[in-house]
Amino acid sequence: MPRFWLVAVAVMLLASMGSVGVGRSTTQAAPSRSAERGWGTIGPQRALSGVLLPGSVVHAQPGPPTPAPNAASQACAATRHKVEPQMAVSGQASRTEHPLREVAQPGADQVLVPDTSPWLGAPLPDPKHTPPPPQGDPRRLTLFRNTTVPVTTGNQIIPAEPSTDQLGRNIFATGNHHAEFSRDNGRIWQGLNPYAIFGPDFCCDQVTVADPQYHLQDWVLQYMPFFNNPGVVGNGHLVLATSPVGDFVNWRPYTIRPSDVGYANDQNNLDYNDLVVGSRYLYLTTRLITFLPDRDYRVNAVVLMRISRADLAAGRPAHYDAITRTDIIEELRVPQGITDIAYAGATSLRTGEGRVLRLLVWPKWSMWVTTVDRLVPPFRYMTPDKPRMKGDCSSRDQIVTNWCSELTSGGVFAARGGGYLWFSWAAQQYGARRPFPYVRITGIQEKDLHVAVSHDLYGLTVAHAYQAIAANAHGDLGLIDAYGGGTGTTDYFPGSMIAIFDNLKFKLASPTVDYFLTGKGNSCIDQPGVSFDGTWGDFLTIRHWHAGGDVWLATAFARKDNTPNICTEPVQLTIKNVVFGWKSDRRFYERAVRP
Repeated sequence: MPRFWLVAVAVMLLASMGSVGVGRSTTQAAPSRSAERGWGTIGPQRALSGVLLPGSVVHAQPGPPTPAPNAASQACAATRHKVEPQMAVSGQASRTEHPLREVAQPGADQVLVPDTSPWLGAPLPDPKHTPPPPQGDPRRLTLFRNTTVPVTTGNQIIPAEPSTDQLGRNIFATGNHHAEFSRDNGRIWQGLNPYAIFGPDFCCDQVTVADPQYHLQDWVLQYMPFFNNPGVVGNGHLVLATSPVGDFVNWRPYTIRPSDVGYANDQNNLDYNDLVVGSRYLYLTTRLITFLPDRDYRVNAVVLMRISRADLAAGRPAHYDAITRTDIIEELRVPQGITDIAYAGATSLRTGEGRVLRLLVWPKWSMWVTTVDRLVPPFRYMTPDKPRMKGDCSSRDQIVTNWCSELTSGGVFAARGGGYLWFSWAAQQYGARRPFPYVRITGIQEKDLHVAVSHDLYGLTVAHAYQAIAANAHGDLGLIDAYGGGTGTTDYFPGSMIAIFDNLKFKLASPTVDYFLTGKGNSCIDQPGVSFDGTWGDFLTIRHWHAGGDVWLATAFARKDNTPNICTEPVQLTIKNVVFGWKSDRRFYERAVRP
């Protein structure tokens, strides 16, 4: 569900929620006065607990086997802001118009002069002028698999927001409105219709992750009655479904409702979800929102929940612990790769936008969550709520429209590896040094939670946004993002870039990059005749390769043509599911996918 309706309401709501309390969970005492002043550390909060009951196993009817368009060349040598209406298909409700966004009240101060020091990194090369490394270089960035996913069920609509994971030869991949799986490393695919499997009111925001210890595929889907009946302001829920990896058609569902975290079901929905596997728990982040009678909505809180992996694997009632927070107005993100201690990061605080990274710390043996604030090099916080804080990813000749007009710096992505916690987010353009929106990456030393390094991923000819990161055990980072824009007479429609940061923690960063997916069309626009600004989506996905090495799995999308497109209409997309890494680490890939 689209962040682009939510940001404006969130600022207004949090400015007026004194009765709820900043950073309070349903079982927490009132926060300290320093927290109400803005940057003070909120006191410890105790999680509430409960049990999620399993449903009966559901047998999903898959679509016909479909070869990937490039199946003959799978093995390559050496390749919230969303409103997602749906086309009418079997078991699917139609949605014909977008909810409106409330006008935001004045919010927190934005950093006016960001840090653009040289120590934050050199600009990335232009997409058309990226010199390749020597062919014999063992550190050459190489695409081991470059698959185009055929979508046979559901719909292709922008925002596409793809998610994926892979164990061995088994791949599960989702988008906002479709789901596919492959049991042979991406040669043949079958689709699942998310509108028809787990009941009515499916909306969007699917995420999937594999649990290698239990050989289990976890899949979360979002349901909102509002889109079938706009008079229903709440009663939304999530379905967390599990299936043995490689099965993909028999799923055991668990239903998660607002009441499971202490909020009224009839007034709330759960929105914008993520899953991360820890040593004992599966971690879910989401948000509580309420639709309003005039088709606006508001954000009530963010949620951090941990669910017993052992219970999910056994198909029994699953114990969970959870907290809710109202001091964060956008997203809360748990780093991929956590083990015994869960961390969650956010940049979207009530005050201090562009200055503070807030961390939540939650050991697996504790019911208490602590909060730590860390100052980061200043950046210009980006949000569509105010013209002066809006991102601009358009080309200078306006051939490429502003595909990131709904982007916010609150969309944090995170990873853990090499003794560091890595957090990344988008920042607003600024002057000649940062002429387009760009990506900030900050590394936190896990041993003392001090800021160790920051790096800006930026271009002088294109914007970089919607990044996702994953780390290996040494702390090397794999990244995927969307890029687009252009200067002079050179235009770049939104496409996708992959990158590897080697030894970023030692401040030796200059990533190796590959602009592997070229776009051929603009983003969709929210409403015809209202704005030419475009919407691209909230996220892409990357996972570190479960078999190890400097190898990553990632997914992205781009348009196939430039036909004008409203976000309520289907569109022709190229959806990529790729594995990449250093050429010297190809053995980690080949060993894992060997028949």
